[in-house]
Amino acid sequence: MSELPESCLVRKTFIIKSMDFPPNVKLTKRSMLRWFALSFGLLSEKESRTTVLDVLDALFYLNFSKTLPTVPNIQSYIKKKNSKKISEKLLRYHLNRMKEFDLLVRKKQAYLFNPAPFAERDDLKASFNHYVTKNLIQTLNNLEDVFGQLSLSYKK
Repeated sequence: MSELPESCLVRKTFIIKSMDFPPNVKLTKRSMLRWFALSFGLLSEKESRTTVLDVLDALFYLNFSKTLPTVPNIQSYIKKKNSKKISEKLLRYHLNRMKEFDLLVRKKQAYLFNPAPFAERDDLKASFNHYVTKNLIQTLNNLEDVFGQLSLSYKK
């Protein structure tokens, strides 16, 4: 079976879920990590696996403690904190997904939060807005344009 011609047009796939944001989400780091992972499509509803939360937790901790978040350092942090062993293959899967969304960059052997061009390195809100929001806004503008063109084409 051959590939559909439109498939070459797809650059990224974002799954952003519109979710309630009750105040109790902010009570613990774990609940904020889970809410973010669910909302950003890194985790599915009713999913009991929490490895991606452990990886996010390790990335935040290592980035802000000025320790390079390399694969061995992330594995070590997760093992020490949660008494869990994560395979290198599974860890790289989660890291690569976050790289695809532009949340992370890989420099040498470390996985760092992708800094916005003119923001402070640890301003993750600016980074998120720069890399994620601009892609979403462009896609929404394109959808709006096509929707308008379709409505015009049916009025004829």
